[in-house]
Amino acid sequence: MFGRYTHLLKLLPLIVIPLFGLLYYSVLYIMSSTSEYRDGFNWVFVGFEGIRMIVLWFFSNYRLQLLVKQGKPLNVVAFLVGIMGVILLNNGIYYALRVVLIPIFAPEYPIFQWTILLLNILEGFLKGLIIMSVLYSLTYYKQWQIESIENEKLRSNELELQNKALKSQLNPHFLFNNLNTLSSLIKTDSKNADLFLQEMSDMYRYILKINDFEVVPLQEEINFAKNYNFLLKKRFGDNYQCTLNVTDFEYSLPPISLHLLVDNIVKHNRIDDQHPMRFSITQENDLLIVSNEINLKQNVDSTGKGLILLEEQYKFLTNKKVEISTVDNLFTVKLPLFKKV
Repeated sequence: MFGRYTHLLKLLPLIVIPLFGLLYYSVLYIMSSTSEYRDGFNWVFVGFEGIRMIVLWFFSNYRLQLLVKQGKPLNVVAFLVGIMGVILLNNGIYYALRVVLIPIFAPEYPIFQWTILLLNILEGFLKGLIIMSVLYSLTYYKQWQIESIENEKLRSNELELQNKALKSQLNPHFLFNNLNTLSSLIKTDSKNADLFLQEMSDMYRYILKINDFEVVPLQEEINFAKNYNFLLKKRFGDNYQCTLNVTDFEYSLPPISLHLLVDNIVKHNRIDDQHPMRFSITQENDLLIVSNEINLKQNVDSTGKGLILLEEQYKFLTNKKVEISTVDNLFTVKLPLFKKV
């Protein structure tokens, strides 16, 4: 979008300046009561007026861009100095042309008159006011464009860094808990230990695979969640039960989304014989819903950034929001899904 408007802005002087010169001379011709216009509408003077406007425009624009490059503020003082420059240059061009053209086209008129000088000062002020106002507006608009693009890039980079940081935090946390479980299985059930190790390997392979992706297929996230649930099932036994009901896989979502939500359940809730965990992962059209019973731990070692980061990812990718609610001792998170194209 910005690129299209930038291209049009580059063409603006080529369109506006000649039209302004024609309009300006036409107004002078209509309003003037001096005898210098008795010979009718003079296209030669229209051309000269257009040339004068081109010079004034590019002079003002060059000076303004120089201030921008030097990092100087575009304040009222710079604006007024720009107008003064237009007045001086406008009068200089006018009298340079008058010195050349009066002897050729109208030798009966004097080259210099105080009245004409005062009118040209007023004329230069009006031109300067118009030109500087337009150029200031265009310059501020271009700067806003640049800042908007840079802010979007910074936001994207920040989100990417946060995402990678989350994944790097996930690895040691994930590894520590599951190595303990694996160690216990090796001692008691070597067959299940091999299967457990295979599921761990598949999960790590997935984490490495999606490191640079903004979204991943829903099918892959579901498979990842199944692997993770398998490991948690080995860790908590029958006290950990997940109901999975997802049927339409023609969607995608941010990577590690389901892991964040499942990990959030395990991290914040007690899971033991007295407090078994029952939760569900279901789908309703373009929503993936994770809902669990609430049985909060007394002390939780958590930064609380997991859900915040997930919400930020969605803000960056879409205008759809993550819905979080607590109703009747059920904590529910609804994730919008992106339709595959």
